[in-house]
Amino acid sequence: MRKITVVGAGFSGLTTAYFLTRHGFKVRIIDRSDRAGGLIRTTRTEHGLVETAANGLLASARAEAMCAEIGVPLLQTRAEGRKRFIYRGKPKQLPLTVANMVALSAHIAVNATRLRPRRFETVADWGRRVLGSGATDYLLIPALGGIYAGDPERLSASLIFGKAVLPEHLSTTRPVKGKLRGTLAPPDGMQQLIDGLWNYLADAGVEFLFQHDQQPDKNEQAIVCLSASAAAEHLQEVAPELSRALQKIEMLSLATVTCFYQPTAAQLKGFGCLFPRDQGFRARGVLFNDFIFAGRGPAHAETWIFGGALDADVISMTDEEFVQTIAAERDRFYGRRDEALDTRVTRWPSAIPHYTIELEKILTALPSPPKNLALVGNYLGRVGLAKILERAAFVADELSKSG
Repeated sequence: MRKITVVGAGFSGLTTAYFLTRHGFKVRIIDRSDRAGGLIRTTRTEHGLVETAANGLLASARAEAMCAEIGVPLLQTRAEGRKRFIYRGKPKQLPLTVANMVALSAHIAVNATRLRPRRFETVADWGRRVLGSGATDYLLIPALGGIYAGDPERLSASLIFGKAVLPEHLSTTRPVKGKLRGTLAPPDGMQQLIDGLWNYLADAGVEFLFQHDQQPDKNEQAIVCLSASAAAEHLQEVAPELSRALQKIEMLSLATVTCFYQPTAAQLKGFGCLFPRDQGFRARGVLFNDFIFAGRGPAHAETWIFGGALDADVISMTDEEFVQTIAAERDRFYGRRDEALDTRVTRWPSAIPHYTIELEKILTALPSPPKNLALVGNYLGRVGLAKILERAAFVADELSKSG
């Protein structure tokens, strides 16, 4: 039985270990922290669930199959949570004026054969060229801001739309549709998925070593499932050129604040609402938790999201400053004031990679790791749990073929 070490016990590491065990590898997972899950954690309060990071993952055949095998049921988004809003004077499902729609149609017609992003073209430049300024400012940029939290004047259109030409060692598969649709989550929150993976791997004989900081062995087969900065540090001795490249990747800080209100408080039925920067909100957006998935109450729950490239200082805000900011912005959003029953703040310094033109350049020329090493992570040209899952499966498949 071939032995392999997975470095990192976050979602990337756990899913990589899952696919490796299915291929018959004897797996060991090491992690500096004292728990599995990385950024993902679910806390149950008397008012409902609090997610510290992702509240779900996009549906795919692979996600469904994995969760079925590890015994974790999945909920689909509730009917009430299918509406998504963007704020333009008020929450709107389509925040474009008639003039914006006319300009959008004209731009698409003119650029029908030139929709593909140009190499090193920013999201803002691509949008203005292909969609027009109105659709770019009030549809494209807010929507992508809710996913990437980046600066649209620096975000790489090629990376985000999956058109960047990356080295072969960063290859992956695309998610395939399954039976379910939309965003999925376990009934008890994302921690249930982490626990399900943990239990499956433990039963399969995987060894877990926490608070462990072992330096890589030049001859040991390993898959590094860390953030870009942590991977750079880990690879300093065995792959110095690769380490130096990873050190250049810019990371963004985020803060999420889950607030609980009485069931009679002001509410908007939907998945959430995003805020264009010119609308005067500090928050990037808000999620309406109890409308997304069943069982997130009993109180009405909202998660307000702050930070990213255009608000780096948010990480230093106090809990009270978050409470005051949300109270003012929620008052403006709904036109009435509701007192929160409870507020839970989560801060993540250097949480996610900034998907910039600079990152596109780094990845385009990223040195190959040594033959005994592979990388899995959200900085490799694909963000989101569903795409990390595909990369983990691909790397495990390739290693099983190598004999």
